[in-house]
Amino acid sequence: MNLKERVMNQLEGKTVDMTPVGCTTTYGMVDLMKKCGAERPFADTDPEAMATLAIAGELAGFEMVKAMGWDITPMSEAFGCGMGIPQIDLQYCIKEHPYAESLDGLDYPSDFLDRGRFPAYKIQFEMLKEKVGGKKAIFGESEGAFTCGANLVSTENFMRWTFKRPADVEKVLEVTKQAMIDTINFAFENGADYYVMAEPTAGPALMSPKMFKKFVVPVLSDIVAKTKGPLVLHICGNTDMIIPLMCETGVKGISIEEGANMKEAVKIAHENGVRVFGNVAAATTLFMGTPEESYKEAFTALENGTDFLCPGCGIAPGSPLENILQLKKARDDFFK
Repeated sequence: MNLKERVMNQLEGKTVDMTPVGCTTTYGMVDLMKKCGAERPFADTDPEAMATLAIAGELAGFEMVKAMGWDITPMSEAFGCGMGIPQIDLQYCIKEHPYAESLDGLDYPSDFLDRGRFPAYKIQFEMLKEKVGGKKAIFGESEGAFTCGANLVSTENFMRWTFKRPADVEKVLEVTKQAMIDTINFAFENGADYYVMAEPTAGPALMSPKMFKKFVVPVLSDIVAKTKGPLVLHICGNTDMIIPLMCETGVKGISIEEGANMKEAVKIAHENGVRVFGNVAAATTLFMGTPEESYKEAFTALENGTDFLCPGCGIAPGSPLENILQLKKARDDFFK
């Protein structure tokens, strides 16, 4: 069983020899960039540098390879959001919301996949297929449709509108949903084996389970029905209250942070034929903790039944590589 087979079999609920190790979202670590020679911001836009840094994940013990850059903003950027300037230790972020004042002119551009960094992603996929295709699973990732909508109008507005202007929320989501469908299918057509939708704005810290069911579940379910491969849904924070709803969308996998109960999430997910990614704390343990603490938390995640041993969220750029390597060490020791 090679590394790709291990990852894809696990995602499909088939038998594997051991739990895969990797990162569900982004791993643009400074330590990794220094080792492979592909540094941001060049590695944010140059296809060869993107591919080099993606493959360098193996230096961190990762058994899957990320395509499509080191942030979760590419769709928002293509829609015209103003972007912050990335640095080696700072990823792209949203600075300006083009439809915060009015939704006039909001539509889905016919040239959407020719905008922003999508042309560079296409070349990166070609490079990754040539170098690791067939040997390692390649995944695409971006912000999800709901988070993209919040980026277009501002998170504060979007949350308020779910109560006061629900029709406008639906209008925005119809546009971002189509963008999400096309973005995911673009990734599959260019070589992705699975795709991760990151929905930090849809988490319980910002919206209730009732609102999640009303606005997010139908959109995600439609996306799953209209895309061409397995999808994974990542949501930040304590997602215990919405684990059943996350599974209800039809995704193949869910990614949870350390605030969520891994044992309970695995129980619910497996009952629904869904696999679980996580949940070693990225912002605390892996970033500021010791190798010993990182190892212990990784081992606990395995004991609690995680299907994919991963950080609970994107890895902070300043995280020590030695901490990240403890995930693979813990997995190898767990299966001895």
